Amino acid sequence: MEVTRRIALYWHNGRSLGHTVRSATLGQGLLERMPGSAVVGITGASKGFELLPPAMDVVKIPSYLAFDHEQGATSAPIFPIESDDFSRLRMNLVATFMRDFRPHAFIVDHHPQGKKGELIPAVMHSPGTKKVLGLRGILGTPEETNYEFFHPRVTAFIRDYFSAIHVYVDERVFRLEEYYSVPPPLVDLLRYTGYVTRPTVATREQARAQLQLNRDARVIVISFGGGQGTEPLWHALLHNLDRIQDEFDLAYFAAGPYLEAEAFARLQKLVAQYPNWTWTRMLDPLPAWMKASDLFIGSAGYNSLSEVLATNANALVIPRQLKEREQVLHADRLAGLHMLRQVSLETVLHEAITALLVACLREPYPMHGQVRIAADGAQENARLIKAMISE
Repeated sequence: MEVTRRIALYWHNGRSLGHTVRSATLGQGLLERMPGSAVVGITGASKGFELLPPAMDVVKIPSYLAFDHEQGATSAPIFPIESDDFSRLRMNLVATFMRDFRPHAFIVDHHPQGKKGELIPAVMHSPGTKKVLGLRGILGTPEETNYEFFHPRVTAFIRDYFSAIHVYVDERVFRLEEYYSVPPPLVDLLRYTGYVTRPTVATREQARAQLQLNRDARVIVISFGGGQGTEPLWHALLHNLDRIQDEFDLAYFAAGPYLEAEAFARLQKLVAQYPNWTWTRMLDPLPAWMKASDLFIGSAGYNSLSEVLATNANALVIPRQLKEREQVLHADRLAGLHMLRQVSLETVLHEAITALLVACLREPYPMHGQVRIAADGAQENARLIKAMISE
């Protein structure tokens, strides 16, 4: 009788949906490649679990509330408990699950040692488990990233306990070893999978039929992932869209599950004044909505950029991290390849962008003849994992 493959995926928490969407997509790829496997997520995320494939379960550890400030990202426990006790609680829950589940493979998203080192005991005390570090490609500035990921102490930990590093980008867009000071022992572990994206229909016509949209309507779709803290951005965009209503017929706005309830209600009231505008928490499946759109506007997080590439959407992206540089760096790369347009958060908040929006609608990107970027990262990741645990 064939042994059931057991695979665990860890994603720490995040300030939005990005880590959850990526991990859910990786889980779907694993289940398709290895039907009947036991695939389980371990996370502190508190929303987005409806995006997980039906056959994927999740172990929920206590959550951080995370916020983006101009001084940098901050996080704190949801319930009132001392920080050290909270970290110990998460660490022990992960270690206990890993001890009893005994996965054949453990895919660790972004943090090789986990948030505040919470994975160290689990990783060190599971010698029968193959560990894979999953990185989204562009991580931050060289100075920040070299210290956080390629410091000698972290390098030694990865070298001693991990079998591979899966980089979820097309290496024609970005290679870690050309931008960061990746130590030679870790360069040997790098495997580029292509972007991790959710499957969708092949054509705009199919997407519109699936979503019951008029095939000739001019459609704008806007989503900023989880949506936390985006109310000022929404107000600025809605004001600009109000001024170019003759340029489009329908607009669909996804607030995101993390947008604060009072902000959601205020924006809902504002959007209700426009009969052809729709305001909702989520548009699901978002890739189909992107495929169906004449213009997609979103953040420049990894998942938004990945799905812009996968759907070939005409996109305007807005890097909205207040201090971290990852979104700006990634969007710059893709804008340089003429795959999308980008505009700064400061510009959207403080200047009129009606001319830019009109240009986006009348002169869509990406330009014809551009290189098709690999967007089958979930499938390639699953192929590599299956080969690894079959050795």
